[in-house]
Amino acid sequence: MKKLIFALAFALSSAAFAHDEGHGPKLSDTGKFGGIVSGVVLKADAKKGSKADLTHKAELVRSADGTVRVYLYDTKMIPLDLKKFEAKGSAVMAAKVKGKHKESVFALNVKENAFIGTMPKPEGKPYNIDVTVKENGRELLTAFDNLD
Repeated sequence: MKKLIFALAFALSSAAFAHDEGHGPKLSDTGKFGGIVSGVVLKADAKKGSKADLTHKAELVRSADGTVRVYLYDTKMIPLDLKKFEAKGSAVMAAKVKGKHKESVFALNVKENAFIGTMPKPEGKPYNIDVTVKENGRELLTAFDNLD
């Protein structure tokens, strides 16, 4: 019986942290606009987790009204010129709700120096937001995990 309880506890704990590793190396940078900083990797390399090569860094800033701003930086936290990026990006908000994985997609558009959009109300907490943008034909991904 103890083995069964241990096995269940282990299985549930690993499932709870399945998305925690993120995509790309772990970062300790602080955002320039008070947001959360995450690595940007090639979307094709996302399954490599922390071993994926860092292409850029991104900062997620959320407002109380649901507005989301994603600022992009080079690896030294210098703002990128967004003219090299397609004007539209997308984001997926994901959360577990009553044991089921739920996703909501929302659009991001380049305005001034950021990708801006309005996220739906989270159905559960914590939630994750994965952002996909294109730069010179390359599809890039950044993930912001365990948001509340």
